[in-house]
Amino acid sequence: MLRFFSSLVFFLFTAIASANVVISEVDLTNSRVELVNNGTQAVNISNYRWCNRVNGSPFYPSVSSATINAEFSTTPDLVLLPAEVLVFDLSSTFLPPEGGELGLYLPSGGFGRRSALVDYINWGNSLGVRDTVADDTPAIWETNAAIDISGISVGDTIQLKSGSEGNSVSDYKIAPITMGQAQNSVDQVDFRITAVGSMDNGGLFIEFFYNGGGSVTITESPDLRAEYKKVSERTVVLRPSENRIEFQPENGRTFFYRLESD
Repeated sequence: MLRFFSSLVFFLFTAIASANVVISEVDLTNSRVELVNNGTQAVNISNYRWCNRVNGSPFYPSVSSATINAEFSTTPDLVLLPAEVLVFDLSSTFLPPEGGELGLYLPSGGFGRRSALVDYINWGNSLGVRDTVADDTPAIWETNAAIDISGISVGDTIQLKSGSEGNSVSDYKIAPITMGQAQNSVDQVDFRITAVGSMDNGGLFIEFFYNGGGSVTITESPDLRAEYKKVSERTVVLRPSENRIEFQPENGRTFFYRLESD
């Protein structure tokens, strides 16, 4: 905690980077899928669900440790640490080589809600079904957009391009298999606060370093157990530079602040 000189307000500053599990490679020949954790937090994907509403059978199978391919995976369980890789053996009925879609959903379900959809791709002759969910804000795919696999050969896979987020057809390529090599993961996110302080007008500033691709938001909570809300809902938040945020606190109250990246 930090206490500023002329304020009765106490502050706890933290920087939160969201977990980021992405579909990094799909091997249609062998019906395998690779996931990579490109975030800074461990993610437990137990009870997550796959989705292929186009031609899956069944449509929503659970992500199961029994389908982990140990040869290509860097972890033996469903807890993905940053930069770790999990490869799953699925089925040709769920990953048809002619075309299909693949979504990864949170265990809470709600398959029509964008907030429950972790990642999504669509390929071949598929127009997609859950692409309309993936296209909702913040979009992670485009409606009726499919990765072109017309030139795919034996030994090739659908791969996330290095440094790409996987939010569009253009983020993927067809190339010789690299499954399990973790070459698809983006650079690790570094998100940290470098300075905090008060200004002459009674406002506060936070300076930070962030090399991720998301947007940074300042949130506040009167109690660590309460919901964090955007400071911009209460007062003007200024960004005099890319890595500096300035705002006015509520005098005489205790607030906890944190920076968040989506």
